[in-house]
Amino acid sequence: MLFFAQEYYKKTRKYLPQTALYKYLAFFEFRYLEKTGNMPLDLTYRAMERGPVPIEIYDKRDMSGAFSMVTFESFQTQGGNAGYLVKPNGKFNPDYFAEAELDEMKALIEMFAQEWVGAAVMSDATHQAIPAWKKTYAKSPNAIIDPIEEFNRDITSVPEDSLSTAEERFLIHRKIAEIAN
Repeated sequence: MLFFAQEYYKKTRKYLPQTALYKYLAFFEFRYLEKTGNMPLDLTYRAMERGPVPIEIYDKRDMSGAFSMVTFESFQTQGGNAGYLVKPNGKFNPDYFAEAELDEMKALIEMFAQEWVGAAVMSDATHQAIPAWKKTYAKSPNAIIDPIEEFNRDITSVPEDSLSTAEERFLIHRKIAEIAN
């Protein structure tokens, strides 16, 4: 969260709207999942109308002190709705991320931290680029997104030797998580 809040501010001189944060996180995780079979933050996403929303963050945005490196500041939109701005409140430590993850995050900032890119543009982009959201929302709006839906086929029923490296890594990670629980 801190990376996106800081970098967005550096590039636009505006604080990051909460909706944009959720889009950045979803793009980061689902794009990385497709490439590597891993979701770096391992957040749980809900298929809301405007796209995937990480519920661990969404559910705590009103809690004072819930996040140590960013603050969620509420404000009233021009339409009279409540909104939140995400303000950086710390120093980003890149040591927690692999170089490929940092590259992915930087690419997303370059792509979307533009004056003309608003929440509607980012929402539309997540609708097009994240199949897991599209499939889940079509079946059951506001349901939890199963990351396996990001893959273009039923990877649980294909022969092991036909799995891509990303698909195989995802299934191994899932099996380890099941055993741990």
